[in-house]
Amino acid sequence: MCSKQRSLPRSKRATNENFRKQKETFLQKANRLKRDYDADCYILIRRNGRFYTYTSIDQPSWPPNPQDLEKFYPAPVKKTPAHFNQVKEGRPTKANSILH
Repeated sequence: MCSKQRSLPRSKRATNENFRKQKETFLQKANRLKRDYDADCYILIRRNGRFYTYTSIDQPSWPPNPQDLEKFYPAPVKKTPAHFNQVKEGRPTKANSILH
């Protein structure tokens, strides 16, 4: 009995499986934020041209578009990979001091 799964190299299969697990964990955590703290969440993940989404609200107005976000007060907190890299290295940034 031959399996189609054997067609990918072992490291590629492991990477895909690790991504799947991390993605599911991330989406479960977003769902817990909604359930436990009544936080509205929208997540968009793109990998290898494929999109995965999670939305805690099933309404046409959710999520707000970027132009509408600029109108909110207080201003939305935006984070990028650079924020997490600098925090991990222990270097405070101007954005860190403003946001915290």
